[in-house]
Amino acid sequence: MRCGEFRTFTYNAFMIDAIEQAIKLHDQYQIEIKLDYQLLAEQDTHYRVATYIFIPQSLGITADSYQKQDFYRDVQNYIRLKTPVKNLVALCENEQTPLANIERLLQIENWSQSADLHRQLVTNCKLLSAMLKSALRDHFTLIERRINEASSTAQIEPLINNLVEEFLLRNEQITTRYRSFFASFNLPYVDTALFTAYKLTDEAISLLIEEGAVEMFQIVSTQLVGTQQKEFLRRLERLVEIETAHRSLHRYGSVLRMGDENEQYTFRASVLKKYAASVLYLQTAVSREGRTVQQLLFAVAAGISMIFATIVAFYFQNRYGNFTFPVFIALIVGYMFKDRIKELGRDLLSKYLQTQVFDRRTHIRSSDGRHKLGILREKVSFVKEEDIPKPVLRARNKNLMVDLDNDGQSELIIRYTKEITLYARAFKRAFDDFPKVTGLNDIMRYDIRPYLNKMAEPVQERLYVKNGQLQSIPAHKVYHLNIVSRYRSFRPTKEKLHTRTRLVLTRHGLKRVEQISL
Repeated sequence: MRCGEFRTFTYNAFMIDAIEQAIKLHDQYQIEIKLDYQLLAEQDTHYRVATYIFIPQSLGITADSYQKQDFYRDVQNYIRLKTPVKNLVALCENEQTPLANIERLLQIENWSQSADLHRQLVTNCKLLSAMLKSALRDHFTLIERRINEASSTAQIEPLINNLVEEFLLRNEQITTRYRSFFASFNLPYVDTALFTAYKLTDEAISLLIEEGAVEMFQIVSTQLVGTQQKEFLRRLERLVEIETAHRSLHRYGSVLRMGDENEQYTFRASVLKKYAASVLYLQTAVSREGRTVQQLLFAVAAGISMIFATIVAFYFQNRYGNFTFPVFIALIVGYMFKDRIKELGRDLLSKYLQTQVFDRRTHIRSSDGRHKLGILREKVSFVKEEDIPKPVLRARNKNLMVDLDNDGQSELIIRYTKEITLYARAFKRAFDDFPKVTGLNDIMRYDIRPYLNKMAEPVQERLYVKNGQLQSIPAHKVYHLNIVSRYRSFRPTKEKLHTRTRLVLTRHGLKRVEQISL
């Protein structure tokens, strides 16, 4: 298992040409929804993702008990660049990689005196760690795919032997090459912050390779046999020993120790992961959308109510004269209706705004704030079943048991909509010294604890008769949240497509995530 990952999850991957989604368990109480938006060369892109959450009536999640601010409180968003894609071979051999860039920068005369070169070196150190993490993940995904796609009679060894060998060879090449830079960074006149960046990346790479070796050890143990298995296991164990010894030698602190709680190891591994990813994160500024329009429309509602009150006052003054009892009554009645017309107008206009205006607008900029890269807009609301597009209802595929579980009523439904516009030329200007930037990751963590409050006990005892005796067996009580996502690309124009995911919950939190085939 890789450090910091919760691996007992069902993975849901889906693509509409320029949009890719992954839903997984982040921890016991949070799901992580990751959207990848692809950048298209020399043209702006505009996507919409509408997510419908179908909620059982028994959970008590209503528009009154779970308002907009509650939803946004439970959502945590991260927007970052998609990690540039290079496999292990390319990381070693390609000339447009962080390793090659660091090598070139260190050959520039007086590089240690240039603040701009310092920035580029730190950026490439972080990128190396982030890209290695991605390359290792893709390498294991390829191994898993080859194993899963193999026929029952196929020999696994020929399918994955070369991938295990490549893992060992390429990781050795990466560490040898990167650690050869130590002498250049470890000099008195090199800035301390730059040397620290080098060491943090060295530690992060060591951890990634060690964790990868442990995962590969598990694969080899279960999939290979004979002398080839023994040889690979020996080499993988040796790789773990080398990386552990390297971190101990440099006193990095991220070393697992038997009999220790290993708090420092966990803490440093988490910090190093964030440190490497920080080079990909973008600057965001969230603001409420439609405030000016809302105030203008409310002013219109107030004006209409004032017109009514003024007409009533003028009419009765003209008919009965000033300072008469009928005029006095008319003014009171006019004020009463003026107030109600104003509030009714505000309510009607608020409902209109909910359909036309988004709740929040996020301006996406480069990390230095100099380049505006795009705009993300969000809105959330409860909707009725009759207002949901028929393809979404077909994807939900509700059956009789669902209706019976909800006492014949429809499920409660939350619709969460995102629209994002990305400016391709701005990305090109902002990241001209990066490896090719292909898109954005929009990562949303959603806390499901509000859904757990009204759930029954997660395990209930049931009696049944067997062999003439009463026996007790446990029965698990679960609840289902169904999530249907609808994707559309406006620029370029693509068809609407749908996915469905089921969250299985108990009072103790998330039990599993299931992808439902459509």
